Amino acid sequence: MLRTLIVDDEFWMLEGLKKVIKRDCPQFTVTAAARDGMQALELLEQEAFDLVITDIRMPRMDGLQLLQEMRSRGKTMPVLIFSAYSDFDYAKQAIHHGAFDYILKPINRTEICAALKRIEELLHAQGQKREALIDTVPEQPLQGKQAVEEMKKLIHSEYMHDLSMVDIADKLGFNSAYLSRLFKQESGMGFVQYMTEYRLCIAVQLMQKSGFSMTEIARQVGYPDYKHFRKVFKQYKGMPPSDFAKI
Repeated sequence: MLRTLIVDDEFWMLEGLKKVIKRDCPQFTVTAAARDGMQALELLEQEAFDLVITDIRMPRMDGLQLLQEMRSRGKTMPVLIFSAYSDFDYAKQAIHHGAFDYILKPINRTEICAALKRIEELLHAQGQKREALIDTVPEQPLQGKQAVEEMKKLIHSEYMHDLSMVDIADKLGFNSAYLSRLFKQESGMGFVQYMTEYRLCIAVQLMQKSGFSMTEIARQVGYPDYKHFRKVFKQYKGMPPSDFAKI
């Protein structure tokens, strides 16, 4: 079961998508729905989802703002965007910010199913990576400090891939909320912050080597979207990566 969050302020759209997914894409299950981006963020902090489907235009926080905020919080699950034709340029911006794909309204069942099939294949491939990754984790129950050290080892070896607290907690046999608090207590920073700083540390090392473009460096440290990498880098280092590299 692939847990799905739908975000749309139009009731008929929410219900229509639920019916299409239940009937034509049973591998996905709509486990929650939100009426705007702010409500969606609250749900994303409370529950684990494999996919987010969101409209572009919504009150309080639109789909693009939701996507940007998700990525800044380390939420790496695929995001599928719906938009009206008049929002076509807006939808293209969403792709640049890391959306998986967009579908124009009116919604076509065939397009939805095709997009969800591609997402299923992506999630399956990511799942195989995670399964291979846990071969290095001891089978016996871990103590708190040991669990944090195992988490750090996973970050250091797999920083270029998607790593979520929920997945790691499941593999280590811990509640994700508890493990998140434990990690912060033991390391002095949150899981997302630790992984971000480690990725940027590797990025700086790569900048010292010739032959790598900024886009290549971003991709190698787990940021397929260069604009997002640039934003995060500037937030942490105080300047864009291209300026930092010159120093």
